[in-house]
Amino acid sequence: MFKEDLARSASEHIHPRGGACGMCHAVAEEVCRLGGRVVAYEKERGILARILDDKGKVLGDGFGIVWSHAVLAAEIEAGIIPEKIAEVLRKEGINSKEDIERVADLYGYGRVLTPAAMALMAVRDLGGRTLVRRKGLGVEARFVDSQGNLITASPPSYCPTSAVTVAAARTPEVAAAIKERLVGAQNTGKKKFNLGIENRYEIHGGHVKVTLSRSGEILARRVRGCCMAYGTAKVEVVAGLVPKASSELFKNYCNLCPFKHCWMEKSMGATGNLVLQRLGEIGTEIEITAEGGIMARIPGHEGEVIQGRGTL
Repeated sequence: MFKEDLARSASEHIHPRGGACGMCHAVAEEVCRLGGRVVAYEKERGILARILDDKGKVLGDGFGIVWSHAVLAAEIEAGIIPEKIAEVLRKEGINSKEDIERVADLYGYGRVLTPAAMALMAVRDLGGRTLVRRKGLGVEARFVDSQGNLITASPPSYCPTSAVTVAAARTPEVAAAIKERLVGAQNTGKKKFNLGIENRYEIHGGHVKVTLSRSGEILARRVRGCCMAYGTAKVEVVAGLVPKASSELFKNYCNLCPFKHCWMEKSMGATGNLVLQRLGEIGTEIEITAEGGIMARIPGHEGEVIQGRGTL
C-alpha cells in the first residue's frame, strides 16, 4: 500500500519544468512525508542510493556519479515515477554506465564538485569557455574554444555540475589536467567509504536536511542545505571530514549564493531549471567559469554583462 500511495502522490507533485533535479527532490520529499527513507553510500566507482518504505524495506537501488543522481536512479528503479517520465529521465537525468566509469576515473567515490570546478579552470586555461543550457529534462554543458568552435558537449545531465563533470570526463585534455591536479589529493568520499558512513536525507518544503551516521553513531545531524548534493557537502564540513582549505572555500561559495534569500519552497534544482528554461526560451547564452569562485555570466542590456557568484 505504501508504494501505491507514494506513486500516486509523486505523480501529483512532479513537474517537467522543474527538470530532472527538481523532480528527483519532489519525489524524495513525498518519500519522506509518507514515512519512507532516502539514504546513500559512497562506493569506489560512485554512489549507491536506496529508497526504503515506512517498514524499512528497500523499494529501489540506484547508482550514479553523485548522491542526487543515484537517488533519482533509485526512484526510477522503485517504480514510483510515472513510466512515461521515467523513460525520458533514463536518457536525460541519470548517467550511462560508460559515463559513470569515465567520471569515476577522474577522482572516484562520488566526488564531482571538485572535478567540475577544476574543469571550468582547465577549459579557461586552454583559452575556451564553458556554456550551459537546459536540454529536455536535463542540462547540457558545452566546452568551446576561443573561436567558438565546439570541443565537447555533454549529454543532457541531471544538473550543471554533473553536465560539466561528464563533459570533462569525455574531453581527454581536460580529464588529464584534472587527474594530474588530483594526484595525492585527500578524497572525502574515500574516507567516508572506509568509515562505512551512511548519508540520510530528509526533504521538506524544498530544502534538505542531511545526517551522517556510522554504525549507529551520529557524526552530524540534520544539517540543512538547498539540495541533496550541497546539503551533503555542507554536512561533511560540519562533521569535520573535509580539509580546512576546502571547508573554507565551500563556506565562501555557500555564503555568496543568493538563493537562500529567495526561497520559494522549491528545491534549488527546480528553481534553477525554471530559470535555465526561460533563459533558453529567449535565446540567452549562459557562461560559467571559476575566477576567484564560481561565476555565471549572461548578456544584459546594450552590451552589459550580468554576473552572479555562488555554488555551481
